[in-house]
Amino acid sequence: MRVTSSLRSLLALAVTAAVALLPTAASASQPSDVKPVRVVVLVDESGSLSGPDVARERAASQLIALSELSPQSQVAVVGFGSSNGPGQAAVDIACPLTGVQTAQDRESLSRCVEKLRRRNSDEGGDTDHAAALEQALDIMNTPDDQQRAKIVFLLTDGVLDVRNSPQYGSDAQARNRNARAQIDRSLRDAEKARVQIWPLGFGSADKTSLDAFAAGGWRQPCGDQETATPRARVVASSADVERSLLEAFAYARCAGIEESVTDSLEPNATVDLQVNIPIIATDGSIVVVKRDRRIRVTYFDPDGNQVPKQGEQNDSTFQVAGEAGPVESLRIRNPLPGRWRVQLTSPPGVSRQDVSATVVWQGALRASISLSNPRPRPGEQVAVRLRLQTRTGTITDPAALEGLRFTARMSGDGFQELPVDLRDTGDGPDRAQSDGEYSGQVTIPATATGALSFLGKVTGPGVAGDERPYATRVAGPADRLRAQVQLDAATVEPGGEVSGTVRVTNDAEPAQLALRLVDVPGTVSLSVQRFQAPAGASEHALKLRIGAQAPKGPVGGSVQVVDAAGQVVAEEFVDVDVQPPTPLWQRLLQALLVLLLILAVALPLLVLRRRARIRAADPSELTFYLFERPGEPYVSKMQAPLGEGPEFTFEISAGRLVRTFGTGYTARRGGGQTVLVRDPSGQELEPLRPGRPIPLPGGMFLGVDDARAKGAEQPVYGSPEPSRSRTHRPMPGDDLL
Repeated sequence: MRVTSSLRSLLALAVTAAVALLPTAASASQPSDVKPVRVVVLVDESGSLSGPDVARERAASQLIALSELSPQSQVAVVGFGSSNGPGQAAVDIACPLTGVQTAQDRESLSRCVEKLRRRNSDEGGDTDHAAALEQALDIMNTPDDQQRAKIVFLLTDGVLDVRNSPQYGSDAQARNRNARAQIDRSLRDAEKARVQIWPLGFGSADKTSLDAFAAGGWRQPCGDQETATPRARVVASSADVERSLLEAFAYARCAGIEESVTDSLEPNATVDLQVNIPIIATDGSIVVVKRDRRIRVTYFDPDGNQVPKQGEQNDSTFQVAGEAGPVESLRIRNPLPGRWRVQLTSPPGVSRQDVSATVVWQGALRASISLSNPRPRPGEQVAVRLRLQTRTGTITDPAALEGLRFTARMSGDGFQELPVDLRDTGDGPDRAQSDGEYSGQVTIPATATGALSFLGKVTGPGVAGDERPYATRVAGPADRLRAQVQLDAATVEPGGEVSGTVRVTNDAEPAQLALRLVDVPGTVSLSVQRFQAPAGASEHALKLRIGAQAPKGPVGGSVQVVDAAGQVVAEEFVDVDVQPPTPLWQRLLQALLVLLLILAVALPLLVLRRRARIRAADPSELTFYLFERPGEPYVSKMQAPLGEGPEFTFEISAGRLVRTFGTGYTARRGGGQTVLVRDPSGQELEPLRPGRPIPLPGGMFLGVDDARAKGAEQPVYGSPEPSRSRTHRPMPGDDLL
């Protein structure tokens, strides 16, 4: 039964409607942003602190406020001591809950931190951890429409001491015990509310008590990443607080942190600090501790270009904060990976001091999952492929993926969930080793009946772990169409195209199919949106068009073939690297280098060939013989001259061979052991070969020997006879001659 034109029209409308409801290249979901957090920093203000201790605490609090990666995050800073009498408060909210979206927001946080102080006895100079934790949880309970992760940092130099605080009971000996009971209740509330607690102690802080704070809150912020599990840190002095707190902050928000670089900056001098931003980072902060607000900081990307402190450059967005304070931070969205140079300049009059720079980063990445056969049948094997991409492209560098974990699971109707082992080894279903594509193979259970789903997951240090579901169905008896997309890896310029093919095997009536792009930037499009697959086998060309404004770098995502019901029947990853046109000067230089390389190889070959030709034509190893008759002894012989060219000339004078220059007979080598001879008139004689004399005009014969004919049988010419006339008559005494 053939499909009528009306039915074809209805099918086309159905495909169009189905595709309209599916994500397209323009609306394909992009890698998520860095997950926002809500942070409360609790800062000890007790009387046991020194002036430098408080300064270090302020700087540490500013590090948190200024280095936060997500513009949607919120930060509050709370100082605490104790409440020992009328007019005293155990906590001071130095910075209320504030966003960090703009530079002004972060500058405001940097300034309000300056309110932190050392309390004297009239202000409540003891240490009330219970009140501080209760205040932090109260802030965390503020309504949140972003579902931010909740993190509390506790900075303290001492142990719980509320013996002088009457709100914990009339018995001074029981007050600390009552406060600890309140802390236990608050910790249970923190665990229920998924609030992490990261204590940082210095000086005489009690490690055991701080361990209890860390263990009491929520302890799985980043899945199974060990570094991200809250734990107490105790450092020797407040001088170590900054780095330790920044490290705890990075781990708490599932970010990565690079090694701090420290140097000494003299007055009226400049120093460069080199820091690294890994390729996997999609967001980063370069945090600079400069101590003195008069020190100026300049930032240079890995290409050596100075970057702006506000605004955009080369697909990156920059925002600096803290220039007027002792801590400064440059927040970068889509940073250029590699080694950055941080230049600090100190004006005259500023004392010598240590300065440092640290990179906090996170990869807001997205996992892309693909199946070799999106509609498998029970009992069939399916290759599951998973790879990772940033906002701008796919990550293929094995070093960048080191430490990450790629996993997948399969579930569906009629069977229990099954794990899929993924590897990037180039073995089995994996198409190439160390290309950033992790693959595994799984057999669809024979009991599978309907819905089929796969879940790909990527986790690791510094990565905002991503789970990517893939839903499909087991193929049924009515599924009689299969397809395959072939789209090879390619490097193209902006405005270029990548060719591909869709191969379809259709065992049913002609079908309308559509193509779509998923997780592909809007600067990329398809030349074909839909096509008809006739019955039988067919091939259909497609082109991936790279927009003229496409940014430099890899393009990720996938191309999918979709049927009229919206089901994916085939797909393939996009693997395109966009590179700008090579400048004319660089192309000319490349052409010159290629030419020089060709000459370097060709010249020796040409010299050798020329030498071979000269050697082949050199007649110096030829010896010519003149005969009156063949078989008789020769009457004259002459060896060809050495090194005088490929041919030479001679004459026959008085029955003798005589060398001439340009006149007479001409002899030269031919092919093999052949010698070619021309007579004085220019007429070619028959070829001359060793042992086979040829007749010459005038009645004599010419023979040749060739010393090059090694191993060959050489002609034997007799000894020369004295020249005599053909009319000579024997005379007495001739026998004595």
